[in-house]
Amino acid sequence: MNSGRKIVPITNHGHPGTLSYRWFYLKAAIFSVMRPHKLRFTGARYGRDESFIYHLSTWRRWHRLCGVPENLKVPFTVYGYSAAVGIMKVLKELGVNFRHLLHLKSEITIHKLMEPGESYIIDYTFEEALRIKADKAALVGSSRSIKDGRTYMEIKDHFVIKDVAQEYLAALREDSTGQFKGITRIPAAEMEGAVTEEIFIAGNLARDYGHASGDRNIVHTTLFAARIFGYRRPFVQGLCTANLIMSKLCCRGFNLKYFSIVFCRPVYLKSRTFLTYNADEYRLQDGKGRVLCFGKIG
Repeated sequence: MNSGRKIVPITNHGHPGTLSYRWFYLKAAIFSVMRPHKLRFTGARYGRDESFIYHLSTWRRWHRLCGVPENLKVPFTVYGYSAAVGIMKVLKELGVNFRHLLHLKSEITIHKLMEPGESYIIDYTFEEALRIKADKAALVGSSRSIKDGRTYMEIKDHFVIKDVAQEYLAALREDSTGQFKGITRIPAAEMEGAVTEEIFIAGNLARDYGHASGDRNIVHTTLFAARIFGYRRPFVQGLCTANLIMSKLCCRGFNLKYFSIVFCRPVYLKSRTFLTYNADEYRLQDGKGRVLCFGKIG
């Protein structure tokens, strides 16, 4: 990062299992769904976590979560809980109520696999907020893990912020690229040379993912919270779906250097899903053939 940028220090609280992290997440989550909904974006935000350690216990927990052998190399998004601290801080600064935030898309670039037992620097940036519809904005952010000056993994995220008042939208630059239009609509067309396999989404997957990743949002684990947020029942976290699909592809011999995912519909707990993939792309569908998510692989 350039020295002229204001970099906010990030405290990751050790790992998702610590009392410190749980207390931080609980407080941040409660206040983020109670605050008045605004969006005051005045410029990019930058953060840095200089004390991230990829613990061996974390490595084992992620492998158990996805049911893959420990000798299988999978680019799990293990530093997500560190970035979550930064996200919560930025949402507080912007005045965004967490109930109006939707994860739309992630792009993951893997330069080198992170190794358990090693320390990394985690940099994150929230680049811009764009006006995309009469009542919606998009928030674009990215993060990367670094060791000895070398980037190991980069993740670029796109979020949609719903129900934004016109007075706040008017201050944002309008998206001129059209990158957010129709992004979640894809027909279930034939994929050349594709293979399909069934994946059952277990009822405890969202809870177990929360233990591993730190994403303990109760909308994913309780019926009451899911209904408050407007969903029929609990569903897995977006990056839980991403990591599950990446692990399945790695089990089938893929050596992933790039993975993107666009979230179309909730992936509900206790449901049967079907992963269709070839060498270049994939999609996940429900039992009725509806596309839940899709993306590119490389």
